[in-house]
Amino acid sequence: MNKIRRKWKIGIWSVAVTVLGIILALALVLVADRLTEKFGWDVDLTANDRYAISEESVSWLENLDQDVKITVLVKEEDMASGSYYMVQAYQNLLEYQRHSDRVELEFVDVTENPAFVSKYPDLDLGAYDILIESGENQSVLSLQDLYDYDTTGSQITASRVEQKVTGALMDVTAQDKLHVTVLNGYGEAEPDDLITLLEGNRCEVTQSSLLTEEIDAEAKAAVLYAPRKDLEESSVKKLSEWLDNNGEQGRTLFVFMDPGAVDLPNLEAFLEDWGLTAEDGYVFESSSGRYYDQIYYPVAQYAEEEYAKGFTANDITIMALCRPVDVLFEEEDGYETCTLLDFSETSGTVTADAEEVTEDMVTGDAKGMVMSTHSWYGSEVTASNVVLSGSALAFTGSLVTGDTFANGEYILGVLTTLTGEESSLNIPAKDLTAATHTMTASQASVRTWGFMAGLPVIVLAAGVIVWLRRRHR
Repeated sequence: MNKIRRKWKIGIWSVAVTVLGIILALALVLVADRLTEKFGWDVDLTANDRYAISEESVSWLENLDQDVKITVLVKEEDMASGSYYMVQAYQNLLEYQRHSDRVELEFVDVTENPAFVSKYPDLDLGAYDILIESGENQSVLSLQDLYDYDTTGSQITASRVEQKVTGALMDVTAQDKLHVTVLNGYGEAEPDDLITLLEGNRCEVTQSSLLTEEIDAEAKAAVLYAPRKDLEESSVKKLSEWLDNNGEQGRTLFVFMDPGAVDLPNLEAFLEDWGLTAEDGYVFESSSGRYYDQIYYPVAQYAEEEYAKGFTANDITIMALCRPVDVLFEEEDGYETCTLLDFSETSGTVTADAEEVTEDMVTGDAKGMVMSTHSWYGSEVTASNVVLSGSALAFTGSLVTGDTFANGEYILGVLTTLTGEESSLNIPAKDLTAATHTMTASQASVRTWGFMAGLPVIVLAAGVIVWLRRRHR
């Protein structure tokens, strides 16, 4: 009898301990869920942190000293439980409020509250738009602004939510934007990706014809991107006068060369006056590991580290199809030149008509980006700059918009350093093409309760079965 009683006591204690353990586990799950909801305790385990915002944005938010309001024109529940892309945007938006007490995030359903839109008669607001305000400054982002699409325009490939929202926050809290003008009129390619990069990093970009219009006098920087025709002498004069700025200088011209355009005597003469030259052919890299995909996509070296502050060995710039450039002198008549990007000792140049790359073409002195600074030493020292890049392709597509390469961050570093502007944040798009596991709200609910209730029940049942088996031994 005592043996039976002892077995009963052991069995009862086993069941009691199992039940208490399950209750304790459920309690811990519920408490953790409430704390996570209240304090935003969560971890993004995706490969490219697509649900979180970058350290750059977080650092900027920590130093934010102005109140900002983000209003999303959709019901919060619809965004939180919508498509995968909506949820990704929703989680990114939550991050801004979590990381700064200065940021207020609000959701307004304009279908239920149409009067909200009437408060902003000067703005064209619609459902899913994001309105960002600070004082009297306003910025509006549409849903289409937040994503990149494939060539068909039907499939989302990348998210620019963080890039656009952080850029808009910087815009509405900034005193002034950096004015950049893109020059055209000579068969230039349209630098859409470069413009997108600039506009997403506190730059106001204008465009004008160098052939028929004057260069924007408000611009501190100008871009001449891959001209295919030679400049008229009148256009060269415009460039010189704009850089001189009535003796005040303080301007920077970026010239991006197209290796296929080699008959540009007027432009080349202008560059030579500044101590810069563009040679024919292509730069190549003969050592594997020092080029991307092919030898004509060499990895650049940062000859002037000032423009690559904070870069690591993993931050690489690819100078794709780069025309070799060089300096003609180091210092002369107020002009001082330097090399910004060069290549390794196993690099070289090859002419466009060469049938193959041979060992004797490896010179180890190829350069990809050079700069000349002209200074006036009067009561105040003033300076203007011309930056010559042998590659225009290096600042297009994924080379400048993605997060694999540092091309975008590097050119922004050169721009902001030379113009004396506050450094912008180069926030790349987040790739959304990788395979993902998505669930509807109902599926998520089933799985949640399965873990919170179903699993404990299974554990309890297993405990009872074990107890019964032991009882009848």
